[in-house]
Amino acid sequence: MLLSRPVLQPLVALLALCLLPVVQAAPPLQVSDAWVAEAPPVATVQAGYLTLENPGPQDITITGASCPDFDSVEIHEMRMANGMMEMNQIEKLVVPAGGQVQLAPGGFHLMLFKPQRVLKAGDTVTVTLQLESGASLPVPMPVKKRSANDTHHH
Repeated sequence: MLLSRPVLQPLVALLALCLLPVVQAAPPLQVSDAWVAEAPPVATVQAGYLTLENPGPQDITITGASCPDFDSVEIHEMRMANGMMEMNQIEKLVVPAGGQVQLAPGGFHLMLFKPQRVLKAGDTVTVTLQLESGASLPVPMPVKKRSANDTHHH
């Protein structure tokens, strides 16, 4: 059975409208190199790293993060101030339009507090990034041993 053009056009328009919210709801952030540093079993804090790329035309702001494997997750920044390295929590992290932000040892990073279980290299946790737009972005993060080059220690 073929549908006539007058019947088909409204159906196509309706289908397009139904799909539009799905397309717009997807955050355009691309995530790579995500990982959580393995820590001793008695550690109460761990660090997470990743690279965020924003190919879109507007800045994207991250306002928080959570993970069921930890009591809380915060975004932190390490930087040199008055000749000393200091670490501070930041409330918002902006990924510029057409740009990227790297969360890496010695700079921006995630602080994961009070693990709910001992995490070993090879395990994976899912950290959910909260965006200012109200969207959320789940990020699988494998647990890895630190390399000798990592400069972030707690």
